[in-house]
Amino acid sequence: MMKKLTLSLLTLSMLALSGCNDDNDSVSASAKPSVTEPTLISFAKLKVDTYAQGPNSGAYVKGANGIYPPFIGQPVQGFSAALKNADGTYMAMSDNGFGSQDNSADYLLRIYKITPDFRSKDQGTGEVKVHDFIQLKDPNGLIPFDIINENTPERLLTGADFDPESMQREVDGSFWIGDEFGPYLLHFSKDGVLLDAPIPLPHPTQAGVELRSPQNQLNKANINYVEPLVQRSGGFEGMAISPDGQYLYPLLEKPLSNDSTGQLILSQFDLKKKAYTGKYYLFALDSKATAIGDFQLFSETEGVIIERDDTENNLGGYKKLIKVKLKEAGQPIEREEIVNLMDIANPNLLYGTPRDGDIAVGERFGFPFQTIEDLIIEDANTLTIFNDNNFPGSSGRNAKLADDNEMIQITLPKKLY
Repeated sequence: MMKKLTLSLLTLSMLALSGCNDDNDSVSASAKPSVTEPTLISFAKLKVDTYAQGPNSGAYVKGANGIYPPFIGQPVQGFSAALKNADGTYMAMSDNGFGSQDNSADYLLRIYKITPDFRSKDQGTGEVKVHDFIQLKDPNGLIPFDIINENTPERLLTGADFDPESMQREVDGSFWIGDEFGPYLLHFSKDGVLLDAPIPLPHPTQAGVELRSPQNQLNKANINYVEPLVQRSGGFEGMAISPDGQYLYPLLEKPLSNDSTGQLILSQFDLKKKAYTGKYYLFALDSKATAIGDFQLFSETEGVIIERDDTENNLGGYKKLIKVKLKEAGQPIEREEIVNLMDIANPNLLYGTPRDGDIAVGERFGFPFQTIEDLIIEDANTLTIFNDNNFPGSSGRNAKLADDNEMIQITLPKKLY
């Protein structure tokens, strides 16, 4: 069940100013000018110091960038996946909390409903309103290993249990989430209740072999130990759903530890059978990239991937959107660069008034964050992208300040479809 947010006094005044823009249910035609290069048409940001109802958190972190624990409540931060609602709002899923399995036991895994009042050429405040949240939980005890809240009635899930990095939704409203620690596929009801036991990833070319990461929860509990081949922080990061709703396509963030080719495994999962089909594809990272951030399909075989390096606050960083096409199963995916996220036209200066030290906010706009993890294909010309601000450790926009959760919309000079 969704629970109402109780916002901290620190952010209440900011959120009170946010409003629902009638144009938020779609990107208005007037906001999409004819362009000759990728162009910023909308901007919004959720302030880093935004907190929600819940137990105080941050007991296992030192803090950074002038923000130190204990945190009063739960930070609304680190968006690692997002979905668009029919009413123009978004569902934004926080990641595992404070950056690792070991320091996030008091961070509750949630999906927040938000409304960005996008600042465009003609309207919008650029602020974000936070509404309700869905708390992820396992009251039926389907998880086959001990969780932090093991012996509680609701068994609320935390960032020490899973690292949710990708999300899709079925027509019945249930959510499928890609976890990085296992890696696992997790199936939750529309109210956040786990519906199935975590589904492990089979090795695509070795029958009977399960792919696990060093953070795998069963391995750590010494339950049917499997030598980990998925890199640390290299589990599921992006996950597309086919337009017909039949298949999920979870994509590993990094190559397997024993793979020197730089190729990432993309697997096909049948939603009706709740099982992997055995089909897989290979995405070759650019030589300048270290990971992917998200993957979405706009047809049965074509989509867009966020590809990035590990830099932040670096004008020369590699942050790209790659148009991809699935070919034959087991073969490399066709790729084409369509947007350099560090060099976007910004003729209307939509970022607003820069703070001292802000970078890439002028007529050439950039997204200088280490983790850019949310992609929504609004229509054939328009893409929405969020960053994951790694609360409070990342300082990509400004070397002296913790990052906000920024949300941008880009119009493309050439239609995707």
